[in-house]
Amino acid sequence: MKYKKGAIFMAKWKRENHTGCIHKLKGKRRKPWVARGPMYKKDGYFTRDYIGTFKTYEEASEALKTAKGVALNLTHNTSMDEIFSILYAKKEKQGLTESSLDAVKTHYNHIKELGNNNFVDLSTYDFQKIMDKLIDGGSSFSKVSKIKSTVKQLYDVAIENKLLHVNYAQFLDVSRAEEGKVYPFPEEDIEILFRNDRDRIAKASLILAYTGFRIGEFLSLDKFKNIDLKKCCIIGGSKTDAGKDRIVPIHNKIKSYVEYFYYEFPETSLFFSRDGARVSSDYYRKYYHNPLIKRLGLSPYTPHSFRHTFATKMRMAELSDKVMESLIGHTDASFTDKRYIDLPASYLLTEINKLA
Repeated sequence: MKYKKGAIFMAKWKRENHTGCIHKLKGKRRKPWVARGPMYKKDGYFTRDYIGTFKTYEEASEALKTAKGVALNLTHNTSMDEIFSILYAKKEKQGLTESSLDAVKTHYNHIKELGNNNFVDLSTYDFQKIMDKLIDGGSSFSKVSKIKSTVKQLYDVAIENKLLHVNYAQFLDVSRAEEGKVYPFPEEDIEILFRNDRDRIAKASLILAYTGFRIGEFLSLDKFKNIDLKKCCIIGGSKTDAGKDRIVPIHNKIKSYVEYFYYEFPETSLFFSRDGARVSSDYYRKYYHNPLIKRLGLSPYTPHSFRHTFATKMRMAELSDKVMESLIGHTDASFTDKRYIDLPASYLLTEINKLA
């Protein structure tokens, strides 16, 4: 058996077969622990993939758990939080955007109260209790379905690692939940925002209302990659093929607000940030959006309602279906009409009075 020559190691900690190895380098080093993947044959030699160097043995061991091609060696004592950490690592490797990763965490947070339990000891009943509580509290079918999907993915990880043989998420019942209705902000609210545009979050809200970006898409904008002040447009979006990297011109009414955020924190590439640091969708809703709603007495809607506001404004302005599809990021304008547009009574009254 031939081996490639490697570094000289002071000690070698024995691990189970096919789970990789950890060595400690000689001398005084900041990160003395080296992790390498399982042995395999390449070009006639037996070798291991280099994973990285780490401060402690525990850090190196944790890195091996999530390294590609390394057996995770989970046991019946593995907690749900540990299962989720493996799932999240897989999502990161898939190249999900920051906003999509935030959504993964948000959905998991609804069931996190079970996190310390051994995953194999949890039953459908444990998850169903949480689902029922959410449904009784008014959570929409869309929301609880996404949480159910997260539970399913946790079971998938357990099955892949031979902890279980059945995905018990299939037995969760969310049929009682109703699809929530999202309303656009009325024009009076938009006028209030313009009158209070010295407020930083009022500026952000108006950008949402005149671009149609989802809150996660907005918070992920990179001012150097996504904002073109010379061409007066924003290139962004991530949820669907039709909505990915769509071009949205900057409306004259919000141009100064876009410039404000562009130059607010020169040291960061983030368009919107908290003192230069990235903000999650949950944080924005809790600490920025909701207080603004109370402070200005606006309709108690979520940031997503600004996307519906944008769609409604486009329809009222009689933009073509093709333009609407391009700007909102949908492949079919009829879907936008059905799910996003809620024409105000005053507009309908004006339109009906056009009849001869």
